[in-house]
Amino acid sequence: MKKAKKIQYIIELLRYGFSLTAFKEAVARWAWYIHDHVSPIAQMKKGENVRIHPTASLRCGRNISLGENSHINQYCCIWASPNAKIVLGDNLLMGPGVRMFCSNHGTKPGKIMNRQEWIEKDIIVGDDVWIGANSVIVQGVKIGNGSIVAAGAVVTKDVPPNSIVGGVPARIIKDRGKFSS
Repeated sequence: MKKAKKIQYIIELLRYGFSLTAFKEAVARWAWYIHDHVSPIAQMKKGENVRIHPTASLRCGRNISLGENSHINQYCCIWASPNAKIVLGDNLLMGPGVRMFCSNHGTKPGKIMNRQEWIEKDIIVGDDVWIGANSVIVQGVKIGNGSIVAAGAVVTKDVPPNSIVGGVPARIIKDRGKFSS
């Protein structure tokens, strides 16, 4: 890199890095991290040996429970709501980018969607479940013990125990009880 270019970068760092705007942005990001991550973790029910990645986004922590030996991976959104909970069982494997939403906006015509009543329902995930990367699980879904959700699946209906589901919307691909490795 040429000397003039290095000097230009240093001037830019000094000019903007120590500005009021930089300070405001740093405080805003820190406050959001407390709101989005620290506060919900402090409120949620957790078993022993749980791991929650620092990039996970959590809502309504008081309505989230995470079982023993379970993991919320990077870039996951686990959003309970004021009147609906997310229950995650023991020994849960969760890939990066998984999204779970306990609520959704209403869609009645004639009223602005973001002002409609929420539709809120619990999400229950059993023990020994593997949820693949970038899967979406919507409100009201129950996933049975021992099930696998394929990467990228959108789960809109209950998943029976020991099932492998995938697709958009997710459907049963295999029964793990009949699966041989």
